[in-house]
Order: sequence, then C-alpha cells, then structure tokens
Amino acid sequence: MPIITHVLLYAAYATIALTVGAALNQVGGQDIGGSFLGGIALFCACAVTHASISASAAAGRIGGTEKRIKGDMERLRAAHREVTADIDAVQARLDQIETQVAFGAPAPPPQIEAPQHGSAQIELKLIDQIVDKLGAAMDARLHSIQAAGNVTPIHPNVALGPIDLVREALLESRVELHLQPIVQLPQRKTAFYEGFTRLKDATGRLILPQEFIPAAEQAGLMPTIDNVLLFRCVQIVRKLMKQDRRIGIFCNISPSALADDGFFPQFLDFMRENRDLAGSVIFEIPQASYDARSSIEARAMAKLVDLGFRFSIDRVTNAGIDLPDLERSGVRYVKMPLSVLSEQIVRDGVRPRSAITREISATDIAAVFQRYGVDLIAERIESEDAVLEILDLDIPFGQGHLFGSPRAIKDSLMEETAPPREFYLKNGRTA
Repeated sequence: MPIITHVLLYAAYATIALTVGAALNQVGGQDIGGSFLGGIALFCACAVTHASISASAAAGRIGGTEKRIKGDMERLRAAHREVTADIDAVQARLDQIETQVAFGAPAPPPQIEAPQHGSAQIELKLIDQIVDKLGAAMDARLHSIQAAGNVTPIHPNVALGPIDLVREALLESRVELHLQPIVQLPQRKTAFYEGFTRLKDATGRLILPQEFIPAAEQAGLMPTIDNVLLFRCVQIVRKLMKQDRRIGIFCNISPSALADDGFFPQFLDFMRENRDLAGSVIFEIPQASYDARSSIEARAMAKLVDLGFRFSIDRVTNAGIDLPDLERSGVRYVKMPLSVLSEQIVRDGVRPRSAITREISATDIAAVFQRYGVDLIAERIESEDAVLEILDLDIPFGQGHLFGSPRAIKDSLMEETAPPREFYLKNGRTA
C-alpha cells in the first residue's frame, strides 16, 4: 500500500477520534480531559488494528516473493545445467575439429541438441551460432590444408599412402614402444634399454621405420612420434624406479625435433618437470646428424645438458670421432657397429681425435673414450664370435639380437603408459 494511503487513513482515524471525543463531552456529559483520553484510546485502537492488517499483508507478500525467488533460482539452475551441457558439447566439437586439422582425418558431425527450455534459449542460440561459425571456419581451413598438401582422406576401403598411414596410426593410438636390452660385459647383465617407436596399420601389421620415418618427416609428424616415445620411456623409467631397478632408457630423438620451435619448448618444459630422471633417460641421435648439427640444434642440446640429461651417438660410420667435442656437448655414450670396430679400429688403425699424442693400440680405444667420460657400446652383435672380438677390445657394453631383440612392452603396460590425447593435438603437424 502506498505511504500516502497510510497517511490519509491515519488522518481519518484522528478525525474519528476527535469526533467521538466531542460527542462524549456534549452528549455523555464527560469533562474535556475524559473526552480527550477516550478519543486517544479510539485512535490507538484503530492504529494498532491498521498496523496488524498491514503487517499481515506484508508478510503474505514477502512469502509470495520468497516462493517466486526460489522458483526463479531453480529455473536459473536448470538453465545453467543446460548451458553447461551445451558448452561441453561445443568443446567436444572443437576437439573433433582440432583433431581433424592436426591429422587430416574427417571429424564426425556435431551432435549438439537444440535447447528445450525457454529460459536458456537466447544463450544457447548464441552458442549454436558461435559453434556453426567456428565449425565452418575450421572445416574451410582443413579443406585448404588438404588441397595444398594433396592429402588423401582416410577411408577403410581406400589404400593409404605412407603419410596417411602415419596419421591414422597416431590418430588411432596405434603407436607401440619396443625395448631392446643393452648389456654390461662380460656379465651380460642388462644395464639399459633402447626404446624404439613402432607404428601399426589397421590390420595390426607393423609399419617398418624405413616406411614411416621419411613419411613422418615429410608431414612434420616426427616431433609427435618423438614425444610419444619420450612420454612412454619416462613412464617406464618411473615404474622401474618404483621397483628399485636403476635401469636407463635410450630414447631416439630426431634432429628436426631439436630445431622445431613449435615442439622443442614444450619438450624442454616436459623434461624440466622430469629432471629427476636425468641419469636414467639418454637421448640418442645419429652421428651424421650430430656432425651436421646447426647452431639451433646445438643450443637445444645444451639446454637439455643444463638440466642434467646426456646424449648418445649411434649409426657411427666414422671411428675418427672428436672426443673433446663429445665431452663438451654432453655426449656420454657412443654406439659403434662391430663392422666399424673391426674394419676401422682394428684393421685400418683409425683412432678418435683426442689430446693423446702417443700411439694408441686397438685394445686401449675403450679406455681413451672413458678418459673423456664416454662409454663405448658395441652394437649389432649377432654371434658368440663377435662377443669374443669385442671382449678382446675391452668394450664395456654390447647390444644386438644375440642379447635380445626389440620386443613390445605388455599390452597392459602399453595402455598404462599411453600419452594423453593432448600429446597428439599439441604436437600434431600436417603436411
């Protein structure tokens, strides 16, 4: 009720009270004081009654308002749940589009349902419009990428090219970790493992490295493959440490990954978070790549060395290695094939470059390497005769099919060490 109405009513009550007081004085014969008190009593009675009625009405209005507020809050919560559900659907659509752009695979159509409740219709219509615009933009971007790179869409009934095989294997998480032991000699006790990435096609056939590596490099997907290998190696090392088994793992890393400004910063951050494994994770690159490394790749190696990690050189074709340079670059292992040891070291007398000026015999080669903090690993050991030959050269470690072939880790462990989906999306590249 408006305030002016209350004022007018109270004025009416006062008028009535004055009239009654005057009547009591004239008709009832009461004195002026008694008549005045009677009028005051009547006014107070009217005022109290009015106030009670007003309070009851106000309480009723407050109760109704409270009920309406509760109803509005319930509708608001329902609308919030609907908007949240649709935002989740939007995010799922965007993830599908991001996957599509990363690997060239067609993403399934969006499954966003239209909102049913009027309270959230405006907001959800806006979200639908945003999703449609984003979807159209991303689909157009994907189309342009496929057109530029001449990418063949992945289809089960179409024969896939090498690049599409790699993309599909990554997209479907058909990436396996195979481990081969590196043994300490002469005990033949496993001292390290070397990790190898192996991809599988839809039929379960292994895609050979000579098939997928050139295609992955052409498509810019080697950093992704390196990251998957590294992630799994880190998880395996952590599991071995929980079992109190101090065994390191050699992880191959492509030189292009070291120079990739989109990949390497994330790679470095991941290794910084796992720097406690610096003594157990060794990065391996081929001799040719090491010798031809650019200044960018050298700085990338130095950043990993600063975190405590070390490197290994494999695929050695030239035994005349610069040992002081290896020491400065954080290289702690050199894998030398038996053929290089036999032909260059023993037969041809090739010696590594060092500060040693005296004549070095073949049997002292391993000791010279160790003087610069580098251990020799004889690789491609296939027979017992080869073992005798490398034992004569006092080489401390050996690797080859005689000691164990590369084997896939158990399926349960493969699933347990699988990288999160973000590894594929963040590091995915398209041709």
